[in-house]
Amino acid sequence: MLRTARGPRPSLIFIAATVCLFPLSICAQQAGSQVEQHFLAAQQDQQRGLLDAAVQEYKNVLRLQPALPEAYVNLGLVYYAQAKFAESAKALTAAAKLRPGMSGVSLWLGIDEVKLDRPTQGAALLREAVRQNPNDKLAQSWLGTALWNAGRIDAALFQLRSAAARFPDDPDLLFAAGEAYGKAVHQLTEDLLEESMGTALSDLIYADSYAEERDWDKAEGHLRRAIQRDPHSLDARLEFAQIFLAQARLSDAHEQLAQALIIAPESAAALARSGEVLILMQQTSEGLLRIRAALAVDRSEALDALGLPVETSLEPTDSSNAATQLSSLCREVAEKLAIAVSPDPARQAAVAALYEQAGEHDAAMRAYRSIGAVNPASALSASPFSKALAAFHEHRYEDAETELVHWITEHPQDRQARYDLILARHHIATAYILRLLEVAPDSYHVHQLLGQLYADRDQDNQAITEYLLVAAARPDLPGVHFILGHLYWKHADADHALAELTKELELDPGDPEANGELGSVLVAKGRIAESIPHLELAIRANPDLWPAYAQLGRAYASEKQYQRAEDAMKRALAHDPDGSTHYQLGRVLLAEGKTDQAKKLFAQVNAIKNERMSPVSTDSQANHESTP
Repeated sequence: MLRTARGPRPSLIFIAATVCLFPLSICAQQAGSQVEQHFLAAQQDQQRGLLDAAVQEYKNVLRLQPALPEAYVNLGLVYYAQAKFAESAKALTAAAKLRPGMSGVSLWLGIDEVKLDRPTQGAALLREAVRQNPNDKLAQSWLGTALWNAGRIDAALFQLRSAAARFPDDPDLLFAAGEAYGKAVHQLTEDLLEESMGTALSDLIYADSYAEERDWDKAEGHLRRAIQRDPHSLDARLEFAQIFLAQARLSDAHEQLAQALIIAPESAAALARSGEVLILMQQTSEGLLRIRAALAVDRSEALDALGLPVETSLEPTDSSNAATQLSSLCREVAEKLAIAVSPDPARQAAVAALYEQAGEHDAAMRAYRSIGAVNPASALSASPFSKALAAFHEHRYEDAETELVHWITEHPQDRQARYDLILARHHIATAYILRLLEVAPDSYHVHQLLGQLYADRDQDNQAITEYLLVAAARPDLPGVHFILGHLYWKHADADHALAELTKELELDPGDPEANGELGSVLVAKGRIAESIPHLELAIRANPDLWPAYAQLGRAYASEKQYQRAEDAMKRALAHDPDGSTHYQLGRVLLAEGKTDQAKKLFAQVNAIKNERMSPVSTDSQANHESTP
């Protein structure tokens, strides 16, 4: 669930400005009446923040005039400000029945429904609010939240994308869209890894993740296994070549590209990248020939393979010796190529690609602009997938996303298309961060999105730095202390994790993820009696919170309640990316004397570890006769 699902709590003055207040015509007719007196008193109390008094005054109004919709509206908004969402919804529903179509009623009633965990009903109301006023930013944003909470992830992203396009300079909407896309990427990646376990695609995903972290050894290991699993994988060869090129290992990159061209001699991407590497190896004529051939096969794919068109990046500068060596070589070769006055698109593409590799973005852009426009391919008979690939190659990632969603709707088993969708959404999320940096560089939202980006890449120290800046600017912002606690706990810093998670629950005592994480910390600290209520609350609030089941099982096992521990842990087995729940359940089964079942689970632990190429702990290899 989006951690922004709570949404903002606007001021009472703002709330009052969104709805029709007591009509002047009624005021005139009721001059000096008790109704008018109570209504005006209620408004004054409302604006002063005297909420209980305002509620009582609105009730006095309704006692005297039960059919006054404006009183129900304002009463509902006061209840909302008190976080009494059921009472708010009841009052607003009464107003809607008395006078359908009142301004603001669909908006706030829809928000109430989301708060009450009825997102489908909320989405219908919020759609009506958007229809009534397309320029209502609050309605646009909350509609995205409602759709997300209803499990309609694609619809939620499209809604937030549309809202951000309507208000391109609004930091709140840019943040909401960027956060949603980032979370969607993370969630879809985890789902796809579970489904593709044991396939080359799983290794490609892991390799790409490790390459982002510049953990070259792990990336190479996964790519070697991807090739073993699928010797005809063009993507694995191309990714391998890219990793070797990033390390300035030109001969190794050339060898992988040679293998790629054996697999797919007409691949524009393989031809273009091969040409770039050959130019760097001082085989300029042959390199330009291959880039020219690549452009003839598929111009947009060839340019994309060369990193064109040039884009702003959030990637940190690589200061390693290999990266410095490659940058210097690319700059030197690009300068030599640029000397020749030539209208040759292949040469200009090579110059642009090499300058981009060297970090010379302005020079790369000048060379790219001289290549000439890409001739758009005919889309009349193209499938959504073909249209998506064309848009992706041209860096039109939103168009690519739209076509991929259409394709996957009809072909839900197409895992490669789903991975392409993940990549497109990663680019879209990055674009929102860059836009936010442009329009609100000092906003805490920037640090929040950067923190999410770093956390997704397992660059946790940078993530903690960013989230600490957010917490300093907005200590009352829901979700931030949870993420800090999660990151601290990930690195076994129990004391800091405990402090941050406690702060989160002070802001929102019912938050399931914070309760689940705090329960985990308390289990590890041996405070079992304290942990169990938090874990049980987390599961009641979110039955799909799989880590909480595993930790609750550990808590029960510590109390030697083995059957309850077994039942809890079994709920989490299908969502165990590192094998830890399989291992803990194995120990519980040993304690129950179920040795054969335990051995099967320990074998599965090794299989899970091998899939991730993670070292298998000695605990899971030996001591299987130990008890919890």
